Amino acid sequence: MKQTPAWFHHRLLRWMSAIVWSTWITILLIQPEADPIINLGLPTGPQTFLRELFFTCAHLLAFAITCALWQWALSASMRIRASIVFACIIALCLGGCTEFLQTLSPDRYPSWTDLLANCYGSLLAAWFIWRRTADHRHDDGEQTRSP
Repeated sequence: MKQTPAWFHHRLLRWMSAIVWSTWITILLIQPEADPIINLGLPTGPQTFLRELFFTCAHLLAFAITCALWQWALSASMRIRASIVFACIIALCLGGCTEFLQTLSPDRYPSWTDLLANCYGSLLAAWFIWRRTADHRHDDGEQTRSP
């Protein structure tokens, strides 16, 4: 198995990655569409099914990444299982807060679909990480028992 470089495990890198990503995703989700702070060049227009599907998938992916980054950051200072639970809680809270904060933006509104996508993305990432760590523990246990 290939070893990861030492800098990859640095605690400051982990925390900064999670904080910068969370800040960036929060700004993207609460900024006004008409005058964005960070312009991604996304076309504005009527809410068609395909447009809503695209943004729902983007929310799902964004919060899966959020949960994964926070788990990576937290795992530097706590057990893996606890870091998964806390990372999922952070991502769920961030997802709920960003939807609520959209009420403060002049041309944004909270959406149950987006909130559910945020939650599903967070939970999906937590489940995937949980399963992956369980699989590795099982693999490690088999290797230590084999002659």
